[in-house]
Amino acid sequence: MVVVHPIKKNILALSTVIALMLTQQSAQAAIEIDEANFGPSYETMVVDTVVGKPLQLVNAVAGTAAYIVSLPFSAVGGNADQAQQKLFVEPWQAMSRCLGCTVAEDNYYKSQSNNDDVVRIVVDKPSEILISTNDQVIVMPQ
Repeated sequence: MVVVHPIKKNILALSTVIALMLTQQSAQAAIEIDEANFGPSYETMVVDTVVGKPLQLVNAVAGTAAYIVSLPFSAVGGNADQAQQKLFVEPWQAMSRCLGCTVAEDNYYKSQSNNDDVVRIVVDKPSEILISTNDQVIVMPQ
C-alpha cells in the first residue's frame, strides 16, 4: 500500500482541480472560435474549386461506372439498393455541396432554407427541433 503525505495529497488534488478548470476554459474558447469562423473561407473555396470539385466529378463518374458494372452481381447478392446509394447517389449528392463547405456546414446552410412544411423550434444554441407536417420529429445538432 502506498502512503501519501497529506501535503502531497492536497497539492495533487489542487493541481487536478486547476487542470480540469483550464481544460474547460480552453474547450469553451475553442467552441467560441469555431462559431466565429463558421463557414467556408477564401482558401477552402479556391482549393475546392481547383481540386475538390473536379475530383468529386471524377469520383461520381467512376462510381456510376462501377455501379453499372456491379449491378448484376449486387442484384444476385440482394444489395442493389445499397450499391446504388453508395456508388451512384452519394457521389452525385456530394457534387451539390456548397463551395468550400464541410459536410456539417453544408447541412447547416441547407437546413436554413425556408420550408413551409416544417416548423423550426430552436431549443438551445447547439440544437434545434424540426417538426414536419407529417408529425415526424427530427433533432438536428448544429
